[in-house]
Amino acid sequence: MPLTVSRENRREFTVIAIIGEVDLNGVPRLGENIEEAFHRKAPQLIFDLSRMNFIDSSGLRVLVRAGAKAAECGGTCALCCLCPTPRRILNLTGIDAAFDIYPSVDAAMAGGPMESRASLSLS
Repeated sequence: MPLTVSRENRREFTVIAIIGEVDLNGVPRLGENIEEAFHRKAPQLIFDLSRMNFIDSSGLRVLVRAGAKAAECGGTCALCCLCPTPRRILNLTGIDAAFDIYPSVDAAMAGGPMESRASLSLS
């Protein structure tokens, strides 16, 4: 499935929905949407991954950089609605530990409850 990225401002949050597969070909499109979000002071990013079915190392790098840049700017970066394959990839690489992960966009906007690390494990 080709990559589609949408960005929506909801209150003080920027929700970036990623649909399809994030690979080297789609990373520029994702990066453009993330950069636009950084035009807001102290960006509060939420990545809606409910319809993302794959992410490769180039996509992971973009997410990690977005999280680091948001923190540098005094903002936040959260992931929500992980599907099984991306969840497994994030878990195997250990990148899931770098993010707050929520079951829904609404939960991320409300600040909790987060998914427990135990629910994210592969066991």
